[in-house]
Amino acid sequence: MTSTEWQSTSSCCRFRMLDEDSIVYLHKIDSEYNLRMYSRIGRRRPLYSTCFGKVMMAWLPETEVRAMLAGVTFERLTEHTLADVDALLVELAQVREQGYAEDREEMDHGLRCFAVPIYSRMGRIIAGFSLSLFHEEDKAALVAQLYEAAARISTGLDFHDSPFGNHG
Repeated sequence: MTSTEWQSTSSCCRFRMLDEDSIVYLHKIDSEYNLRMYSRIGRRRPLYSTCFGKVMMAWLPETEVRAMLAGVTFERLTEHTLADVDALLVELAQVREQGYAEDREEMDHGLRCFAVPIYSRMGRIIAGFSLSLFHEEDKAALVAQLYEAAARISTGLDFHDSPFGNHG
């Protein structure tokens, strides 16, 4: 997928990785529209309120998720932000079931995000690819595009058993 394809929507595409109890922005492609979200390379965000954080934690054992977030205070950034680790664990079960994560205005009012995992050659989730938008679009089509891009990245990392075609 090219930058032009992503910019044809009113969205922002980001590539992030896990770092202890936070996610870190590695790369982003801004929308061509005037309405933009503030994110910058190197910025840290909480795991519990980001779709990417949810993707990174969804396939971990519950004990590992609880240990990872043991010292984290769940700050309510909006009225939609998850309140505690128990609420997050319910959300993580949904992520595993559907194969992708959502941020439903948990970080910013009006901002929706979707994320899919990127796999290492050993089949471990090592990063993620997300898309943010300010209005509802065709979610299934957008998630399918995310899966396609993440599958290409995973293949480039020598992972060839992509589950991406089964979701969306």
